[in-house]
Amino acid sequence: MFPYPDFKGQFIVSRGDEPSREGTRRHSLETLCVDVFDRLDTVAVLDATGRVVGLFLGTVIDPDAEEIVTASVRLGVGVDEATNLDELIEEHIYRYTGSFIFVLETGNARRIYLDANGSKSLVYDPAAGAAAATTPLLLEASDYARRFDAELYRGLTVEQDGWFPAGLTAHTGIRRLMCNHYLDLDTMQTVRHWPVGPIAEAKDFDQAVTSIVDETRRTIRAIHRTGISTMALTAGNETRLLLGCCRDFAGEVDFMTVNAPGAELDVTRAGELARKFGLKRRLLAYLEADAAGMEAWQMRVGHCITGSNMTMHPSVEPLNGRIFIGGLGGEIGRGFLWLNSEEGTEIDASGIVTRLKLPQHPTLLREVEEWLQPLKHYNSLLLLDIAYMELRMSCWAFAQSYAAPLQLEVNPLVSRKNYAAMLSLPPSVRRNNGVILRCIRQSWPELLSLPINRYGDWRDKMRMARDAMGDPRRAIRKIRQLGTVKLGRMLARRAS
Repeated sequence: MFPYPDFKGQFIVSRGDEPSREGTRRHSLETLCVDVFDRLDTVAVLDATGRVVGLFLGTVIDPDAEEIVTASVRLGVGVDEATNLDELIEEHIYRYTGSFIFVLETGNARRIYLDANGSKSLVYDPAAGAAAATTPLLLEASDYARRFDAELYRGLTVEQDGWFPAGLTAHTGIRRLMCNHYLDLDTMQTVRHWPVGPIAEAKDFDQAVTSIVDETRRTIRAIHRTGISTMALTAGNETRLLLGCCRDFAGEVDFMTVNAPGAELDVTRAGELARKFGLKRRLLAYLEADAAGMEAWQMRVGHCITGSNMTMHPSVEPLNGRIFIGGLGGEIGRGFLWLNSEEGTEIDASGIVTRLKLPQHPTLLREVEEWLQPLKHYNSLLLLDIAYMELRMSCWAFAQSYAAPLQLEVNPLVSRKNYAAMLSLPPSVRRNNGVILRCIRQSWPELLSLPINRYGDWRDKMRMARDAMGDPRRAIRKIRQLGTVKLGRMLARRAS
């Protein structure tokens, strides 16, 4: 039997006639009820008439005011009179950053929206007409065990490093809402609401970069003002960009690095950055979870992912009660899935699964093909960007939204404004981490005096050899990925 966790930081959305869950606070809309457990913030959303039309769940940040929203939000428009509800949502809801879910109820619509990358995750049961933070809230203990899809769990190699993309979960009949889609609670169907067409190329590249830096800086400053924030510091791209964005107050920020096995480069580079630029950096000891701790972690993610975070989560327990500032989201700006691809490269379901380094499981291929069908008119690189955002980030990174219930996590690069700016830049600018480097050069160019993701000397070759020997499966998957993508390009050229 699966041991059920507590549900701190989680929620359930159901019809108003459903009894409230023990240990929750109930927020009632017209016909919907949102039951919220401890440690999840809520913000009521009112329209121009003062009527409550929705509820934010999570951390909502107003980047213009540089503050976390704690009072209600007034939209200034009448929602029921809106001729285009999606445009209204884009303008008035997606102007906020943070990590949130938005539940909407008007006379014409009952919907749930995710933030720009679904960093606060949601699963739903179409048959029951209910949605929640995680699967254990939707199923009784006996049903959780009975509906667990062991064959798919094994087929997607979840116990190694796989996950459930494309709306799949570890339980039959339970689906995950992907970012850029809303859940229609009347039909229990998902509807894509972004992007609504090709992303127009930026007329001024520097202005687009300035927009990313400014939006990110404002979000970080809002979190920093709480006095309880901690920011990751590693050797990587995104943490260097975040550091650049908080240049004006970097000396006041609490940075941290985990001294994990295999993270020697991160530890070394973070220490060098701290010394060179006068940063306060904590080195957290590496601690592994015991069997009970790992099983509880898996319950909080609905058995949809494992990996190093499951093993090492006690290492970040010193951050309990704080807001963790992470760097997820910058991968969108650097074409993470573009490997050996151009704007005209043929993209199919099998190729996407290969790029994700997942097995060619028939259920997964069918789901990815269904996801792909309405997107085939987009150019290949934008399609791959959307795939990374929805199939990888939304279903892998943020399936872990509730894994650390005593911490809040915000990734300031995740915002509609940032993503639109990143995607507006042409491939020539975005390749080879071009967006990241431009942002750092604009915000704090001296940070580039230390290499990103490498030592810059003989230690790099030694590290590559050691990593290949330490995890040969990963090296083999990478070789297969390269080979498959190159073969696809060759066949496409022959066909043309």
